[in-house]
Amino acid sequence: MSSQEDLLAKLRQTLNEQGIDSFHILEELVPIEEQMAYFRYFDQLREENKPFVRNDEVALLFTPDIPAERKKKCLTLLASIPDVGAYRAIETYHSSPAEPELAHWSAMALVSSRIVLSSDLSGKQQVYISSGLGGLDKMLRFFSLFTTHNKQTLNPLQKEIVEREFTFQLQQADVVIEKFEIKDNYFSILMLLSFDRDIHANLTAAVQECNQYGNFLDSRFIFTNVKVLSEAEIEQLLEKKQS
Repeated sequence: MSSQEDLLAKLRQTLNEQGIDSFHILEELVPIEEQMAYFRYFDQLREENKPFVRNDEVALLFTPDIPAERKKKCLTLLASIPDVGAYRAIETYHSSPAEPELAHWSAMALVSSRIVLSSDLSGKQQVYISSGLGGLDKMLRFFSLFTTHNKQTLNPLQKEIVEREFTFQLQQADVVIEKFEIKDNYFSILMLLSFDRDIHANLTAAVQECNQYGNFLDSRFIFTNVKVLSEAEIEQLLEKKQS
């Protein structure tokens, strides 16, 4: 079991043990470091507990020429209160941020505001599930990378086998394939899966089935919800692996 699968198993266990059935997943791709920075700042403002006026913060948020750093504070303060008006203001701003550098911050404020509102309205504990690749509804997004042995080039038949077997196995596990890219000597899959699904067996079965036709795939693969590897990073990894 990989570290990612181990974390998912622990998450499933924790939610089941505590009877938590209400959780929130950030739908956008926000680097983990930025997510953590947001929550540190959020906690700092809550500890300071300085009074503020919602309408004043909303006005500042939509006023041109206000520094981005001040608008960060506006977004975070608005996200800290169970107020539908504050939520709508964050939602409107995030739909078209006047400051593009605040796109990630406003995404965090939006999910944070949603959690605070849901908690207040339902009276139930809310859980935020952090992932660098985000998710959709109750599904997490994962990136997986598979390589050939010794950078062997995939021929047309092998590419066809790869696409067929992996598509079949992932469909069996109710996985949504968002992107399936096949290159000369590797392929990657961007997918959405329910957090309560363990798909390692399906991915391993797909590799094994493909290898019935010439043992051309490495049985080791990357499965992560932290980031999507760029082509340059993949090439670096392949070079390191071969050396």
